[in-house]
Amino acid sequence: MPDTANKTLAIVRLFIFIALVIGALVSIAIFGADGIRDALEQASTSRWGAVGFIILYAILVIAFAPGTVATITSAAVFGFGTGLVVSMAGASLGATGAFIISRALGRDGVVALLGDRLSRIDDFLGEREFLSILVLRLLPIVPFNGLNYAAGLSSVRLRNYVAATVLGILPGTTLTTFTVSRSGSPGSNGFLFGIGLTVVAFVVSTFLARRTLARRKINQDD
Repeated sequence: MPDTANKTLAIVRLFIFIALVIGALVSIAIFGADGIRDALEQASTSRWGAVGFIILYAILVIAFAPGTVATITSAAVFGFGTGLVVSMAGASLGATGAFIISRALGRDGVVALLGDRLSRIDDFLGEREFLSILVLRLLPIVPFNGLNYAAGLSSVRLRNYVAATVLGILPGTTLTTFTVSRSGSPGSNGFLFGIGLTVVAFVVSTFLARRTLARRKINQDD
């Protein structure tokens, strides 16, 4: 009976978690990109300044808001240096918060429902969970917010997740912040350099990530 009760409770928590995610998605859709940008700009001009911006950025990430909008706003408001620090802090805190919520509310329920199928995913991550998360962060096609919650449902340890996330989002955040901070002069060398470097980084990161995944699959097959 205790095991059955625990399993039922875990599944109930999972459905509460799913309901919260759906609610967050609907709220962000209603709020829209313009609403997100306006809220962030207001936070930056409040008495809390950059700290308020970081806190709101983190909350928005947890609520499934597109992080790119917040990063672009940060660069436009604070410039390159401060904007980069603010974006990295907000994105990292938000990603960590989403992971913790997902782990606390969803992990046990998913284990109860999927059992061995989830174990296969955990086995795939294995001892190289840091590398797995890092590779996924470098793949532009992998949704940032989706990975935050998906990682929480897996067996990935928090410290490896946070380290891989910070390292994995640093290149893209740096390039985005730099390019946007130079967007006031679209024809300038700095802006064109940022655009070119962003394209190169996109291609290189995708190539390296796919190559790493392919090598891991070959090693596991052996």
